[in-house]
This record gives sequence, structure tokens and C-alpha cells, in this order.
Amino acid sequence: MSFEGAKSRNLTVLFGIAAAAIIGFFAVSMFLGAPIVRDTITEEVSIMAKTGNDCIVETKDSIMSSKTITDCDLSVGAKVKITYKSGLPTAEIGSP
Repeated sequence: MSFEGAKSRNLTVLFGIAAAAIIGFFAVSMFLGAPIVRDTITEEVSIMAKTGNDCIVETKDSIMSSKTITDCDLSVGAKVKITYKSGLPTAEIGSP
């Protein structure tokens, strides 16, 4: 009986499992603090500035308070109801 082939195969399987465990550990630890599902927030704000067709608003978001609304035709100072995801840089004009 030859045990050399079985040893080699077992060693290969062992190293494969160890490598998968190490990769899994690093993948989980890298994204541990990142939220997978973000809260959707609705808020009434004033347009603070305009750059081209984009409006800039200031929100109560503690992660990223300044938001950009694309294709915005409102003027500076206009009040608008917006919806946004917590921590993201963009917002959308919601229903009045």
C-alpha cells in the first residue's frame, strides 16, 4: 500500500481549507464596519448653492452632511423635501 499519494492529497486539502479560511477572515474583517443596508431619510432642507444643474443642500446626516441633487432646476434658498441614504453623497427631491 502506498501512503505517499494519500498524504500528499490530504496536505493539499488542508492547505486549501487554510487558505480559504484566511481569505474569508480578511474579507469579513474588512467590511465589518460598513453598513450593508443604509437607512433612507426624508428631510426638508433649503438649497444652499448651485453648480451647473446640481444643487447642494446641507442635511442632518452625521456621516456626510452635504448632499448633491442632480438635474435640479430650483434656485438658491428654495425649500425642498429630499430623500437620501445615510452616508452617501447624493439626494433626490421627494414628493412635496
